[in-house]
Amino acid sequence: MNALAINGGPMTINPTEDRYIWPRITQEMRDIAISQMEESLSIYDRSGIFKEFEEKFANYHGMPYALLSNSGTSAISSMFEGIGLCPGDEVICPAYTFFATVSPVMHTGAIPVLCDCDESGNIDPLEIERKITTRTKAVIVTHMWGIPCDMRTISNICKDKGVYLFEDCSHAHGASFAEQKVGSFGDASAWSLQGQKIVTGGEGGIMLIRNRDIHIRALLQGHYNRRCKQEIPKDHELYRYALTGLGLKFRAHPIAIAIASHQFNQLDDWIAQKQQFVDEITASLKRYPFLKMPSCENRQASWYALTMQFLPELANGVTINQFEKALHAEGLIEVDHPGSTGPIHNLALFTNPERVLSRLYHKPIKQHGSFDQAIAFYEQAIKMPVWAFADERPIVEAYIRGLAKVCDAVMQRPDSINSISVRK
Repeated sequence: MNALAINGGPMTINPTEDRYIWPRITQEMRDIAISQMEESLSIYDRSGIFKEFEEKFANYHGMPYALLSNSGTSAISSMFEGIGLCPGDEVICPAYTFFATVSPVMHTGAIPVLCDCDESGNIDPLEIERKITTRTKAVIVTHMWGIPCDMRTISNICKDKGVYLFEDCSHAHGASFAEQKVGSFGDASAWSLQGQKIVTGGEGGIMLIRNRDIHIRALLQGHYNRRCKQEIPKDHELYRYALTGLGLKFRAHPIAIAIASHQFNQLDDWIAQKQQFVDEITASLKRYPFLKMPSCENRQASWYALTMQFLPELANGVTINQFEKALHAEGLIEVDHPGSTGPIHNLALFTNPERVLSRLYHKPIKQHGSFDQAIAFYEQAIKMPVWAFADERPIVEAYIRGLAKVCDAVMQRPDSINSISVRK
């Protein structure tokens, strides 16, 4: 066995040359951006690339309404506005997620009720059922790291309890549960089109809606004048607000959507390639008991990232930080511990909103229950990107070699790693 790079051995990969680059900028993408620039830099209604992309996206998911926005966060906000979320209402939310799944709730005065996750990192359906009350108006789930939640169980709970079901699919473009696309289970769903997302325009978002009244209120929130006049029936009670909407503008940028539309055309091919690479990576790591691979039974993940669990009790005294540092020394700098995505139950916005949103909240929010699983999942999470192009196989194979080199050391020569000093 070669010495670890951190102990003076050869690096496995050159990190300045072999990187995860997303999105891949092609000449075709440049041509599409220029073509859209020449056609229109601003679209005020549902026409052009907006109409084309929304129809394509809605048809792919089998949903009747689609609405573009300037970000995934705005799309989530529009879902909550769509049901007229009010102060005093409760929304069941995941405790382990990126905070923007929940932060739009805080601008309605409603109370986020956080639920612990299951061992996959996704919201636990049993926790949802336990925490629904007469004040619960909606449940929102996040398909973490591109692995779908247990949507059949969650959907049945929401139908039985008579509450809205929303999906944050920002990690999960093209993913499916029981051969049904995520984003098509609930009353509405949202995707980010931000730079690192699988389908990206640089910035942007899109929501899908099942209910016409939710669609109309979402339109009014951020798409005043032409688009509202175009899509809200004149005999609808809210049509008189069409000119002004609710005073906000969430409109997307046409160039971003033209790029996202081009990306979306390749989504299924990318997922198939990602799945092939994931199968090879997980097969190579299954002999290491301290690494727990994600379970995807009855699911097709989109693999926004491959997030595994590092089990310290099986790692011969090696810590997750020492493991990560050894990998980085081998040149595997894309492997890391996710920082900004994690448990949100202690974040100030969700515990003390009265300090910054005093017009809506007058006292701290106390969360009830345990979030032990969310904390453990976060503390033990190691993630790496999943490449989407066949010509990136050499990088994937180098990562497999580097992972195996460090994992072998954990199993056979742990002292070569657990002596590594790690900055706190």
